Amino acid sequence: METDVSRKRPAAAAAAVWLLAACASPGSAGPGPAQPVDTSQARLHVYEVPLEGRQPADTVPSFVEVSGTGTAEVEPDRAVVAFAVETSAETAADAAGANADLMTAVLGAVRAGGFAGLELETFGYSLRPEYATPDQRVRTIAAYTALNHVRATVADVDAVGGVIDAAIGAGANRVTQIHFEASDVETARTEALQAAVRAARAQAEAIASALGHELGRALEVRGGADRPGPRPYAMDMVSMRAEATPIEAGSQTVTANVTVRFALGAERPER
Repeated sequence: METDVSRKRPAAAAAAVWLLAACASPGSAGPGPAQPVDTSQARLHVYEVPLEGRQPADTVPSFVEVSGTGTAEVEPDRAVVAFAVETSAETAADAAGANADLMTAVLGAVRAGGFAGLELETFGYSLRPEYATPDQRVRTIAAYTALNHVRATVADVDAVGGVIDAAIGAGANRVTQIHFEASDVETARTEALQAAVRAARAQAEAIASALGHELGRALEVRGGADRPGPRPYAMDMVSMRAEATPIEAGSQTVTANVTVRFALGAERPER
């Protein structure tokens, strides 16, 4: 009896293996050829990681973001004066000729003044007809007007009044622009930026201290300093008299603005 049972056990084991393989084959609706058993999954190992042992993917530091403004003064060392000669005559040729004669005299007088760093430049000329309508129906040309613009640049800001007086004395009858400018503003820009950063840091230190922390390093800085343009000077022809025309150049202001993000440092010990 024992001999019969031992002979049947290998056959039963083979049938069980065939049945497991058939059940593992997807889409098999009935008996079919035996499929090989995939034993690759037996090599996979899954481990459980305790939650308290995991580290966050990103650690975002606390920070303080502040803005600061700083200014610096710079003295102008160049002045620009724009003046013009305007003439009128019944014919275009007469108006242009009279204008040329006057402008020649004006330029000669300005050049004779011996102004330091003088540069002269013509930047606009026009000759236009002036119309009249005596019978309110037909428009006729009554005269012609010539207008010639000249720009004078000098390296001595205190000489502006002398340039104006020389030009007007020789026949210029318009002063259209006066402005002052600084040829080098980089030093003032650096000073303004440093002042802006100091102001931002002072604010950040106050905030960090109020929160009970030290102030950490700067994480990000944005901003810059402007480059001041020419400083215009308002001038009225009525104020020009025979005596020397007083002109005050004044100073220019360079402004810098920065936004700084500081890390919030360690907590301060309680006192």
